[in-house]
Amino acid sequence: MKRNTKALLCAGLMAISLVLPQVADASKYTASTDTNADVLDYLENNKRSARENAIADEQKQLVHDAFEMRKNLRDPLDPTKNVPVAMEGDELFYDQRNGDFYATGQVNITSLDAQRFQTEEVNGNIQNTEVNVPGKGHMVQMTPGQAKIVMDGYKIQYNYGKKTGSMEDASGKIDHEYIKGKRIEMYPDKIVIYDGTMTKCSAINPDYHTSASKIEVYPGDKMICYDLKFWLGHVPVYSTKKRTFRLDKEDDQTDLPKVGYTNDDGWWISKDFRYDLAKQLYIDSEVKYTGKHGFRSHADLVHNNMLGTFKVLYGYYESSNNKWVKKEPSFTYSKSIPLGDWPFTLGLSYERGKWTQNDIHSIHTYYGISLSHNTINLGGNHKLDLSTSYSITNESADDSSIRGFGYAALLRRDVDKRWSYYTRYSYSQANTKNSLFDYDLDSYSRKLAAGFSYKFSDHDRVVVGSAFDMNDRSLADMDLYWLHDFHCLQLISRYRVKRHQINVTLQFNPW
Repeated sequence: MKRNTKALLCAGLMAISLVLPQVADASKYTASTDTNADVLDYLENNKRSARENAIADEQKQLVHDAFEMRKNLRDPLDPTKNVPVAMEGDELFYDQRNGDFYATGQVNITSLDAQRFQTEEVNGNIQNTEVNVPGKGHMVQMTPGQAKIVMDGYKIQYNYGKKTGSMEDASGKIDHEYIKGKRIEMYPDKIVIYDGTMTKCSAINPDYHTSASKIEVYPGDKMICYDLKFWLGHVPVYSTKKRTFRLDKEDDQTDLPKVGYTNDDGWWISKDFRYDLAKQLYIDSEVKYTGKHGFRSHADLVHNNMLGTFKVLYGYYESSNNKWVKKEPSFTYSKSIPLGDWPFTLGLSYERGKWTQNDIHSIHTYYGISLSHNTINLGGNHKLDLSTSYSITNESADDSSIRGFGYAALLRRDVDKRWSYYTRYSYSQANTKNSLFDYDLDSYSRKLAAGFSYKFSDHDRVVVGSAFDMNDRSLADMDLYWLHDFHCLQLISRYRVKRHQINVTLQFNPW
């Protein structure tokens, strides 16, 4: 049979919900600040998440077309049979006796579970759910529970019933990674790329990429690379025989080093590593070299379970005011507990270990308990956060003990897509004047912080944060930030006005 039109070929389908698959959050940004400007970190993280999860217009169109196909089916779906498909082509031949088809011209093959092939020549069999593209083809996939794919390739063979297939000389995007490979094989639970490269940089000549002889991608779970090499431009940085990346954890970083400068540390370069040891047990580490202090690295052994988060910390740690402390080692515990139907969350925290700073050695012990009210919407995009806490800090070096209540009230508002601001009033019993260690503490107890963020282009945003010492009613700190996005790089600059200090970080976009 020959038809110069569109054909809807139905063979039944199990119930399908056309909901886009969930993806891991983008890498988190945390501001380094003494002015509470980090309360606006969600602006940067929302932008990163939007970029990470963005889908192309053709992907949106595919989801829409698949939904319309489902609405327009005349017969009830048979859950024991294969996926219905629609074919369009300038010339379409279909044999109803055995299911063979052949199409040429502007060919579109769309399945009800949101897969589409586009080419100029295709053949296959509807009954066996087979599609063969002898030349060049374009594939888009938005099937729930499967990887999101936009891919060009040659010699495509695909069985949309079994979810298996292959293509040669392929390039495109799988989930969040730009992929190239001599051969790609697709299975229901994984995608295998041979002699391939991957990167999150969309440039024709990416600033960074990873190459491997074989890449196994298990969507939403993990990615295994064999004979891996990491490249900056055309320069190989390091290689390893095998490396596994977690795809179901937002804090599992790809191999992207950071460089920067601060007045206190000089020029520095750092690299984060994560090693999974078992389920919910892993090592988080940072290797950092500074021009003024040499190597300042640390490693954290982390275990998460229903009881909370347990950590063993060892190495050098830097606070937002560039003060270092060495923990050798230190044990921490934290747990957040929602209080049933009440709008409150109870927080528990504990730390004990050997701390060293400026030739001071002490067994540092901290106990903390906090009570936070869920965010209160006041209308007009105003949001209010309230919390109170009680903490005890003991030091063995001088037998000191600092204990007392603390509280905080935070008001913030997104005025529009460009403007946001915050005001925060807080009290803390502990400060640098009554504590043994000058680490992650202010020099005063009563604090009023205020600031704003302004986005003046798609690539540029400024943040101004200020902190006032309410004990003597003076300006304690003021920080000026500028965040600028290059194509595959981000520059984060901070100028500390009161201290005349510069902090610059340059990193490859981790999203």
